[in-house]
Order: sequence, then structure tokens, then C-alpha cells
Amino acid sequence: MMKKFLTRIKNPKVVTAIISAILLILVNFGVIDLELSNKIDVLVNTVLSALIGVGVFGNPESHVKK
Repeated sequence: MMKKFLTRIKNPKVVTAIISAILLILVNFGVIDLELSNKIDVLVNTVLSALIGVGVFGNPESHVKK
């Protein structure tokens, strides 16, 4: 059982889901207020947009098959 858990926890999607669930619980209980939640949302969107831009400009033809 522990081996299955450790295998799953190595998956980035599972880690992202766990972190999202924890943040959602903290927002719902009022530990994180909505304004801070909004700022975190804007920060995450900005970081993701920057990473997408870097990925596209880094190798824009990576999807093109020759």
C-alpha cells in the first residue's frame, strides 16, 4: 500500500491536485482570505503565461514533423 502511495505521489498531477485541495480547504475555512486568494490566482496565471511564452519562443517548431 505504501509503495502505491509513493508511486502516485511522484506524479506531478497528483501533487498539483493535493496542493489545490489544501488551498481550497484553507480558503473555505477563511484561513486564506479572498483577496489573498485572488492575488495567488493572478500570480499563478502570470507565471504560467510566462512559462508558455518561454516554451513557444524557445522551440516554436517542435511540433512540426518533417
